[in-house]
Amino acid sequence: DDDPLTRCKTVLKDFKCADCDYETNLKGNFKKHLLKHKVCKDFKCANCDYETNDKHHFKSHLLKHKVSKDLKCADCDYATNDKCSLKRHLFTHEVSKDFKCADCDYQTYNKTYFK
Repeated sequence: DDDPLTRCKTVLKDFKCADCDYETNLKGNFKKHLLKHKVCKDFKCANCDYETNDKHHFKSHLLKHKVSKDLKCADCDYATNDKCSLKRHLFTHEVSKDFKCADCDYQTYNKTYFK
């Protein structure tokens, strides 16, 4: 078949997991996937029972236990330790909030949040 979509779907994957049906052509993704099956976790939180083999996820988790929030919103009292969370929050100040409550000061840009 000369259809490019069909050809893409039939490409053989170089890396196949022996424990599940995961397949990929990317060695880095495959190594990361294999960590999910590893029973003994390399990173264990001292504050709770969270365990992982992913260093990035572990660092992100540890920030949840931190009492002081170092990243603060300049437009309101929102504070966090996670850069991605702050970035996502800042977006709420930028968008037009077309849905406004008649009974209080609640506003949102998303109709599904307005009930």
